[in-house]
Amino acid sequence: MKHRRITILTRVVLFIAAVICCGSFFLYEKKQKGQEEVSASANMTARSNKDLILWYTDEGLTDYINDTSGRLRAEKGINVIAFHKSGLNYLEEVEAASVSGVNAPDVYLIGADQLEKALLMGLAETIRDPDGTVGVFNFPENALDAVTVNGRKVAYPFYYETSFLLYNYTYLSEIAEEALRMDMTGENTEEEAVVVEGIPEGFTEESWKAAVRKKAMEMIPSSVAGIKDTAALYSAPEGMENFFVWDVSDIFYNYFFTGAYMDVGGVCGDDENRIDICNEETIHCMEVYGGLHQFFSIEQKESSYEKVITDFLEGKTLFTIATTDALKRIKDKTEAGEFPYVYGVAALPGADEEHEARGLANTSAAVVNPYGRDTGAADELAEYLVYNNASSLYDLSGKLPCVNGSWEKEYRDARTQVRALYTESASLPKLMKLEDFWMQLETVYNRVWDGADPESALSELEEKMKARYGPE
Repeated sequence: MKHRRITILTRVVLFIAAVICCGSFFLYEKKQKGQEEVSASANMTARSNKDLILWYTDEGLTDYINDTSGRLRAEKGINVIAFHKSGLNYLEEVEAASVSGVNAPDVYLIGADQLEKALLMGLAETIRDPDGTVGVFNFPENALDAVTVNGRKVAYPFYYETSFLLYNYTYLSEIAEEALRMDMTGENTEEEAVVVEGIPEGFTEESWKAAVRKKAMEMIPSSVAGIKDTAALYSAPEGMENFFVWDVSDIFYNYFFTGAYMDVGGVCGDDENRIDICNEETIHCMEVYGGLHQFFSIEQKESSYEKVITDFLEGKTLFTIATTDALKRIKDKTEAGEFPYVYGVAALPGADEEHEARGLANTSAAVVNPYGRDTGAADELAEYLVYNNASSLYDLSGKLPCVNGSWEKEYRDARTQVRALYTESASLPKLMKLEDFWMQLETVYNRVWDGADPESALSELEEKMKARYGPE
């Protein structure tokens, strides 16, 4: 009997231990999962208390989102719970969360090129915009076009990225001075250019500096052909290695060659009847592009934007093609005493003097999820992100807001010029059937850079894109 009592006791102890272990394991798993997700019931409770969930994919926005959240909490009693997502299958994740009710976003941030897809998935609808904020008085036309699908504004325009010509003015002024001295000697050789030294006769120190600056401004190229002429005529200042270098592997930095003459989706990027890729002008510009390979000796397989910008920051480059992120990087380097140069930005150069350039713009937007618990409060959050708090966006994230505003008058620097260039840029198309267009066009550019026939490559791409809208 004693043996039986011990056996029963042992079994009871083992059973209790097993229950405790299972419970501990369950709690551990729940805790681990809870670090990323709350339960559906908890989520609904949080939302009912005017808490809003925001999804975003760009980690660089974290400080700005935190700042906006604090201001909204203080001013409107709205608490923002932000989730940083990877961006992979992003809309599919939004859809799954909306169906399950677990951490479904009330507002999510997305590239405007994904808005048609979001609309067709039922994850976007015409914005309510109760205060009438999203209009021509507050936003440039192309920002409004970027959030328009089939005539409906389905998101709030937030911030943008676009490309432009970035140049080292310190080097350009040295070349301009050399050019002026050459003009004075009547010769175009480096040997004769040094005849006039110091401040030339007839100039004061101030008037000579003004003349050099005027000449430098005149030498900002309006075409790539002009850059080639500068490289052929003048010597590189000490420390400079490249007259012109850019990332030839990425369509965002190449598109400007043909961008003024291509039409993919029309103004709003949502018109399937507007596909014009291969025409006389694009063929010519692409021929010019292919001919630059040998002159500038840039290998596509070794090219990268990071290398290009690093070289510029290290004072190795006169001209390059950059995007908006470069401005903050230059600012940080200047403040750290690591960029002892003056720089400037200008419009993208045409392929030659007879052709214009047009760069790409990628506009990011704030979308109110129709499946959110409080769409009215979500509108307030979206508006606050893109409008009310926009003046702090650049300082906290390095990103440039779409919205107009009196705060723009506080600075007169490169950001003002880049904004003007953004308003003239082409937006990424929203057509779902052309989702891979930019990858395909990038491949065309890469092929032409490596020697392929421009007309054949462009024609093949146009036929492929148009075929997608043919009979099913």
